[in-house]
Amino acid sequence: MMKTLKLAIAFLLVTFSATSFAAPFLYSETADKVRFEQYTNGVLALFRLPTPGVSTFPGGTCTVLVTPGGTEVANRFIAFYLFVKSNNRTYFVVYETANCQIISFGMDG
Repeated sequence: MMKTLKLAIAFLLVTFSATSFAAPFLYSETADKVRFEQYTNGVLALFRLPTPGVSTFPGGTCTVLVTPGGTEVANRFIAFYLFVKSNNRTYFVVYETANCQIISFGMDG
């Protein structure tokens, strides 16, 4: 009986701890599907269209993604975004689904 109870508790702990941690998620799309805003503190917010603040990003429940750090990262993303959009390229973003923070961004080829 005690062994069964310990196994049941261990199973529940593994099950619920695995679902409570979010993992990084990579999504890829064209630049015309997002809108971004840069705020005075250097934070860049990325919103998904067609309804900014309501539309969610693939892989989670985030309605806005933010860049970590400050102005330098935000400025790099803006320059990158303008290049991607003006050249009709597809970009990717890796973000943490738990806190909606951008971990990485780039493009293929």
